[in-house]
Amino acid sequence: MNRVLSCRPTNEAIRGEVGGFAAVIRYYGSLRREIEQSGGLPYRLTALGAWAASRPSHVRFFFREVGLNRYRHFVDLGSGDGIVTCIAALFTRATGIEIDRELCSVAGRAAQDLNIEKRADFICGDYLTQNLHKADCLYIYPDKPVYELEKALDGWAGTLLIYGPHFSPVNLKMVRRLDCGKESLAVYRNPDAAGPANFAV
Repeated sequence: MNRVLSCRPTNEAIRGEVGGFAAVIRYYGSLRREIEQSGGLPYRLTALGAWAASRPSHVRFFFREVGLNRYRHFVDLGSGDGIVTCIAALFTRATGIEIDRELCSVAGRAAQDLNIEKRADFICGDYLTQNLHKADCLYIYPDKPVYELEKALDGWAGTLLIYGPHFSPVNLKMVRRLDCGKESLAVYRNPDAAGPANFAV
């Protein structure tokens, strides 16, 4: 079943996670201003692909709609400067995996500065070399097809969140689609896997 929602603020959205989310917004807003003032952009090519900054209000909307707080362990595949992982840590335990050492360092410092290092941690490396089966929710904003990731997830019973409409998995089933402005998030599951994480959204 594909369910499409639009992004509208609600009273619950205004009340929920206000303190933590506001702190993340302030922190990353300041960080992005520093980057822009030094002539940089919130975009970078890494050894394995491209990183571009995500829109935090859209990410939070998607995480609320998916019910991220019911997952045990969220992993961001290609976490860049860590903003998505830090937002996820407002809902559950979150890990970001990033190949770029400088971005990984920025993300780790953000988790410390935001006082969420007990809920958010970062691994500097290639996510395809990690044991992803330990997570019950994976997130990726892909810049290329996800064939290798699909192979790594063979038999996995969790939920894969794919930000953006460009690269869909071949063997996983989309069970839900969310829209927020011009952004979208698709929720995928392995139709052949059985396990506690493979429940309906």
